[in-house]
Amino acid sequence: MTAQTSVNQNELALQATDSYQNDACGNSTCGNSSYGKKSNATSTYKNHKAHLNTTVWFKQGWQLFKQAPFSLFALMLTPLIIEGLLQLLAGPIALVLSKWIMVPVIGATWLCIHNLATKGKVWSFSAISNASWGKFLLISPLLLLPFLSQLMFSWLLLGSSGVDLLLFQQFIDVSAHTLGLIFSSAVPLIMLLLFVAPLMLIAKRSFKQSMTTTFSIVSAQPTSFAILFALNTLVIYFAPHTFGLSVLLASPVLACIHYGAVKAHLSHI
Repeated sequence: MTAQTSVNQNELALQATDSYQNDACGNSTCGNSSYGKKSNATSTYKNHKAHLNTTVWFKQGWQLFKQAPFSLFALMLTPLIIEGLLQLLAGPIALVLSKWIMVPVIGATWLCIHNLATKGKVWSFSAISNASWGKFLLISPLLLLPFLSQLMFSWLLLGSSGVDLLLFQQFIDVSAHTLGLIFSSAVPLIMLLLFVAPLMLIAKRSFKQSMTTTFSIVSAQPTSFAILFALNTLVIYFAPHTFGLSVLLASPVLACIHYGAVKAHLSHI
């Protein structure tokens, strides 16, 4: 039984209880004992509904992942390969270029996940080519802010050596814990901008509308968003400790959970 079905049945049960009490006692003439029972039932229902809402993104994401796990692993590996190849070029320009190119690449992965959710297959050239890329590419430099936050945090933590590490890719003696902190420092901005790509490319919304929708998602499901925030932080933090395996193994599932969080808002307005 799905979460939505359970909620609907609970709503019908409560409505039936309300109707029975009104028929038996009249309008607001029941004693305190009956009112207390009704209040307890309503409170239980609200708590149960809140629990369902907290887990629905994760259940939907897991169900989506199970549809095509191997294709999703390949899909999420593709951006890492592209970024790695671009960073083989020397100098900070190559690094910034790789980060900028990752913006449309990540946008394309959202489109492929949406295609899986709506049409049952991951890879689709038409889904990528028919998206509304214009406005999205115009604001793509703004989506480099997570990398800039990493650069700033690295500089605050390590001084000029931190800039050499991230911008010039110069090896320095630094612990995996420090690298984990530097990498995960981008999570707040990553989460803030997380839904911009699907909302602009699929729902054809402006950047301002996308950010407004993001805030509405967060305010409607703060607990779910907090859990998702923590999971992303842990996955990115442990990347240096696991030689990137945490990102490689978790990113397909997390991507599907991210889609579960935003999919209700992907209709055109």
